[in-house]
Amino acid sequence: MRRRRSIISQLLIAFSVFAVLIAVAGAFGYLSVLRQYNAAQQQGSHYQALAEAQDKMGEAYGTGLALALSIGLTGDPAYRPAFAAKQAQFADGSTALLEGIPPSLRGLAVAQVRSGQARFALDKQLMTIRQGTPQARALLARSAVLAQQFAADDGAVRARVQGLIKEQTTSGSHELKTGLAWAGVALAVALLLVLAGSLSTLRTITGPLRALAGTVRRLTTGDHAARAAVSGSPEVREVAQAVNMQADEADRFRDQEAENNRLRAMARTAGIRIREPLMADAVIQEARTILEQNVDADVLYLHLITDERGSSPAGHEQDWILANTSTTLPEEAIGMLRELFRNQVSQVIQDVQGEESEQLPLWLRTPMREVGIASQVVTPFGVGDELLGFIAANRLRPGHRWTPAEIDAVESIAADLGRGLNHAQLYEAENRLVEGLKALDEAKSDFFATVSHELRAPLTSIEGYIELLSEEEAGPITPEQRKMLQTAERNTSRLRNLIDDVFTLAKLESGEVAMVTRPVNLAEVISAAVDAVRPSVAAGQLALASNSVDSDLVVDGDAGQLDRVLINLLSNAVKYTPPGGRIEVRAEAENGSAVVRVCDTGMGIPTADQNKLFDRFYRASNARQQSAIPGTGLGLAIVRSIVTNHGGEISLASKETEGTTVTVRLPLMALVPG
Repeated sequence: MRRRRSIISQLLIAFSVFAVLIAVAGAFGYLSVLRQYNAAQQQGSHYQALAEAQDKMGEAYGTGLALALSIGLTGDPAYRPAFAAKQAQFADGSTALLEGIPPSLRGLAVAQVRSGQARFALDKQLMTIRQGTPQARALLARSAVLAQQFAADDGAVRARVQGLIKEQTTSGSHELKTGLAWAGVALAVALLLVLAGSLSTLRTITGPLRALAGTVRRLTTGDHAARAAVSGSPEVREVAQAVNMQADEADRFRDQEAENNRLRAMARTAGIRIREPLMADAVIQEARTILEQNVDADVLYLHLITDERGSSPAGHEQDWILANTSTTLPEEAIGMLRELFRNQVSQVIQDVQGEESEQLPLWLRTPMREVGIASQVVTPFGVGDELLGFIAANRLRPGHRWTPAEIDAVESIAADLGRGLNHAQLYEAENRLVEGLKALDEAKSDFFATVSHELRAPLTSIEGYIELLSEEEAGPITPEQRKMLQTAERNTSRLRNLIDDVFTLAKLESGEVAMVTRPVNLAEVISAAVDAVRPSVAAGQLALASNSVDSDLVVDGDAGQLDRVLINLLSNAVKYTPPGGRIEVRAEAENGSAVVRVCDTGMGIPTADQNKLFDRFYRASNARQQSAIPGTGLGLAIVRSIVTNHGGEISLASKETEGTTVTVRLPLMALVPG
């Protein structure tokens, strides 16, 4: 198939031909006009000269006749020089006429000149003859005939000259029209050739361009398989090739983007899967499985680092291709891994067999080359500043380079592996700590229960002997001895309260206290607790109010334990409120909960002590300073344990010297309409 000329060459040829034909047409027209102009100019000048010669002759002829008659009539010789001048003027005009007259008119011109010369010769005779004589009349008659003849000859010459001018004008016009016609023909041919060339060029351009535009439309609408036919002029072929190359590049880009999206999605999913296990071994196993299944590596290993020492790859201890290499990493290798981890980057070597591997230490480079590793990515992982291990992904296929998306995926998995492994290790450590705390708590509870039980028997014996001595069963006692026995009895009572509180708290925390739950009206529990503490309230010279208590606050709970909660809170309020103070109990429903508040105007609790007040054996600093106020530091701990077992919450708000408010929230029981 004959190759088409380029669009530029076709246009150049077409425009060159057009320019040549336009130039030819212009030349024809110009030459025709120039020739006609020159001819007109030449003929005009020539005939103008003839006309001037005739005018000169005519004027000399007429003036000479008048001068001759004047001389003849007057005899004055003064007119003779003027006559001689007109005769010379006629001679000059005659010469100019005869020299410029066309050959076809020469006879007429000669006749005109001769009649004029004859007349001038006759005028000379008239100047010498006396006028009025017969001879003079004869000369005048002959002069008239010569004048008529001269006029006739002059008119004939002028008519013939005008005829020649008309013929010349007609001929020039014809030649001009002919030249312009040829110029028009040349211009028409040029236009036709340009039109033909333009149509051919358009056909050469538009056909392939329409096909190319159709291909581009298909590509833009999602038909990625569309390709343009490489045909037409070189420029169109070049554009078609560029479109095809762009489409191929777009296909490669889409494939790469799809692979990048797959790797990103895989990395996200891998991160979730890696962080799910709560045991370190499970995290490592999950990460190894994900890496081996999703990363395009021929050999992929996951190494842990413990105490600055490496390890054999997890799961590949027996088939490690670098098994002859020591797992003890040199200090420089550990330093390199730490530097990579600190900068959050990977070591990528695309050609282990080439010069690029010079960055590897010799002890590692040589065995890697021997086993045929072609390229490698090493990515460390850890948490914070702690290096936990590294991933080594190897390819045995030369020329198969690691892409940035693949490296990003490995780094993302490594980051999640570090977090997941750290979380699992913390969880395992926490489990070990929790198990230890549970064992310690159980031992503590057992100890408290055992101590409480073992202390009760001797304490009962001591109380019995004190009672016997107080009743003087062993004989009379002195007032001083009775005072001593009373002191011993008070301390024995305090010790029993402590033992009872310790025993109760141990049973509550160990779950040994069986709750007998039933619908309990808190108004009744509060009323019973208020009645129980009224004697101590009266003894302390305090005011106690319980008017703000809703009567329909029903909870699902153990009435005995809830009664203990209220009595403990009221007893604390009585104990830490000085005489003249006020205690108030309020209870109401709030957001599905029964809220009980015990408020007092007592000594209050320092801010620094409030967070620890519910801890076992803890007493506020201002209460400890007043030794007259007894207490074990277990009352609020027991209250919190009971409230918690009932699914409730307890909180405290206090200001030193201004009083305390303890708030208990218990879930209300949903009553079924009866």
